[in-house]
Amino acid sequence: MSGAASQAARAAAGIEEIASAIDGRRPDAVLIELLGAANALCERAAATQTAEGKVALTTLATALQTWQQVWPRLGREQDFRLAVAREARLWAKRLGAFAGHA
Repeated sequence: MSGAASQAARAAAGIEEIASAIDGRRPDAVLIELLGAANALCERAAATQTAEGKVALTTLATALQTWQQVWPRLGREQDFRLAVAREARLWAKRLGAFAGHA
């Protein structure tokens, strides 16, 4: 697996961990920490990707930052939690495709 592929795979795993933590009703502090860690993974992975991968990872990093910022206020709302988990799984799948093709 190339460096770009392994970076994308790590980012995908970090994003999937967010969805699993939401499903497992982990504490808000854990979710906020996971969102920050996944953002850092995306930023590192973006540096190794093609133009398409960089755009995707930058877009995801923006989403992660937003989720992290609003989690203390919206994290208790079931609809928000479900939406973030769903989006996280979609992003993990997309990043998994980058990992498979990089």
